[in-house]
This record gives sequence, structure tokens and C-alpha cells, in this order.
Amino acid sequence: MTEADAPTPLATETAGASRNPFSVAGFRLWWLASIVAGTGVGIQAVTVPLYIRDRVAEDHRAVAIAAALICQTLPGAALALVGGVVADRVERRRILVRTYLVAAAASLAYVGLAGMEADVIWPVFLLAAVVGSAGAFTNPARQAMVPQIVSQSQLQNAAIFGTMAFMATLQFGGPSIGGVLADGYGLTWAFATEVAALGAAALLFSRIATDPPIPTGKSVFRDLIEGLRYVRRNSSLLGILALVTIPGMLLMGPFMVTMVLIVQDVYEASDKFVGFLVGSMGGGILIGSFLLSVLKLRRRGFLLCFSLLSGGTFWILYGFAPNIWLAMGLVFIAGMLGPAIFINFAVALLQENSERAMMGRVMSIYGLGFSAAAPIGYAQAAWQVSLWGPQTTIAVSAGIAVMLGIVALLFLRPVTRLA
Repeated sequence: MTEADAPTPLATETAGASRNPFSVAGFRLWWLASIVAGTGVGIQAVTVPLYIRDRVAEDHRAVAIAAALICQTLPGAALALVGGVVADRVERRRILVRTYLVAAAASLAYVGLAGMEADVIWPVFLLAAVVGSAGAFTNPARQAMVPQIVSQSQLQNAAIFGTMAFMATLQFGGPSIGGVLADGYGLTWAFATEVAALGAAALLFSRIATDPPIPTGKSVFRDLIEGLRYVRRNSSLLGILALVTIPGMLLMGPFMVTMVLIVQDVYEASDKFVGFLVGSMGGGILIGSFLLSVLKLRRRGFLLCFSLLSGGTFWILYGFAPNIWLAMGLVFIAGMLGPAIFINFAVALLQENSERAMMGRVMSIYGLGFSAAAPIGYAQAAWQVSLWGPQTTIAVSAGIAVMLGIVALLFLRPVTRLA
């Protein structure tokens, strides 16, 4: 990183400083790397459920898909806090290179399974655990890298464009590519493309130079405890991190479990529409994130809570959609009014209100909030599907999310008062 690319120290930020993070070369490379990484992970969001669907009995599909998702998220939850401590103790570039190479190796195993037309699903659970374990270190390192690259005035837009790069490709570009490849060329080609994207992400992240971490002189365990105490003392951070558990448990968890079932059983559409359905949400996140980068909104804490109400309402409507085209439109709006606002403002507010030395640990707790809640969301969605089907499952879960959003708006003052 050259002197021109180095971020301005937070304490000396000048008034009227540029809000454009793309003026920093390091951020441009980070943004491109995030696009490539999100594409690879997004392809896997479609290919793995399709691989399972083709190899289990109809009555067991929801349970098998939920089990694979749980196997991926539980290791991430178990290791999330350790991943945050490591992100504050080890150069973040090194972490990202190694973890994305591990994810690429797991995807390469899927290439072999699909290419040999293996009729087993037990390797999926092992590979999912490997990917989830790597993700526990990847996510806090990737997010905590941004404040080392850009200045304070650029941080919110950096978070927003980062969401556009990673989440939009995770939910839009990757799933759409995965669905088209699986439908037109087969799962082997889809998995192979996933390997290429994850390997390229590792290469790009290896070229981003950031400041080396400052040794704390403490053990990993003491650093971890210090991070937990830091969050507990800050009611605003604690409130945001509590809210993070809601989308995984009640919105994204049920969506991921039911999407294949809804496309095939309810709408009787081809496999490519699994990718298009996920991609519709990603498109909403993309457009919503772009609008947030243009508009300088105040009361972001209030809007963070409100996004559970606004996005959840359209998830409910999606649960009653009579055809795939209306479903895609509703999911698009849900992505724009829900995740686009929630993810961007949650990340920006956490980064702006956290000390740099604590950034990795704070972002790891953020990741833990989602990864610990998601398995609950997968399990409760699989249970609901067995009772009344996938569409009602979506509507019921989203309805609970809306009610929790209303409670947050009324009572979660440490968050709603944030500018």
C-alpha cells in the first residue's frame, strides 16, 4: 500500500473529506475480490441444495437440505469468536488467502462427486462443516480489513459498496450463474465455476496490503474475553448484535430451506428459477445498496429496526405468491427494503462505533449472531414444512420477524437513537 493509499487516521479526519472509497486503490482491489468471492459462494448456495435434491426421497428433501445448512453454520458459530480474535492478531490478508483456498478445495471435491454421479449425500455434511469452519475466519477478516483501507468519511459508503459487491453477488450473480449452469450444463460445470471463483478471490486478496496487527501481549482467550466485555459495555453495539439474530432465524433460514421446494413443487418451474429466485433478492439488495450510497440518510439506527418491518412484510406476501414471476418481484422488493438496509447500516454502525483494535472481534460477534441463529431457522423451517408446507412456513416466520421489528422500534432506544 502506497502512502497515497493509506487511510487518514480517525483522529485527524478533516471536514469535507471525500466520501468516495474508490479513490483508494486498496479498496478498489478489495471490492473486486469481494465480487469474485461472493460469486463463488453464491453458486454454492444453489448447487448444494440441487445436489441433495437429486439424491434423496421426496419426503426427506427439506430435512436433508436443512441438515446440510446446519452442518455449515454450526462450525462457523462455534469458531466465530476465535475467528475474530485471529483477525485482530494475524494479518487479515493471510487469513483470507488461506480460507478461500480451503473453500475452493471443498468445491473441488463437489466437482468429483458430481462428475462421478455419486449417489450419496454424506460427503456433503463433511464438506459443509469444512466450508463453515473456514467462513468463521473469512468473514471477520474481510469486513475488518475495510477500516484499515479507507478513511472515516469513506467508511459508510465503503460498507455499502462492500455489501453491493459481496452480498449482491452472493444473492444475485452467483445463484443466477449457478442455476443457469446447473440447468444447462449440469452440476459438474457449476461446481467447477465455483472452484475457479474462490481460487481467484484468494489470489486477489493476496495483493491487498494492510497494516500488520499490533500485538496485545495477551493470550487468545484473554483477547476473546476482552472483546466480549467491550461489546457488553456498549449498549448500542449490543443492541445491533441482538437484532442480527432475527434475519437468520426467521427470514434467510426459512428461505434457503424452502426455495428449491417452492420452485419445483409449488410453481413447477425448472432448476434455473432456483437461481433466479435467489438472484431476485440479490438484485433488490444491489439496487437498495446503490440508493443508500447516493442518499445520506439520518436516523440509521431507526431505519435498521424498521427494515425488519418493511422487508418482513414483503416476505409475508412472497409466502402467498401464486406464481414464480410475482414471487421473484416480491423477493426483489423484500431484498431492497430488508437486507439492503439492515446489512449496510448494521455493518456501518458497528464499524463506526468500534475501536479499530477491537474491529475483528466485534465483526466476529456480528457473524456469530447470524451463524448461531441460522441453524435454528433451518430447523424450525424444516419442522414447519412438515406441518403445512413451504409457503405457509415463509409467511409465518416473516410475520414473527415483523412483530419483533415493531418491538425494536418501540423499545430498543440505544439503537434507534443512532444517527
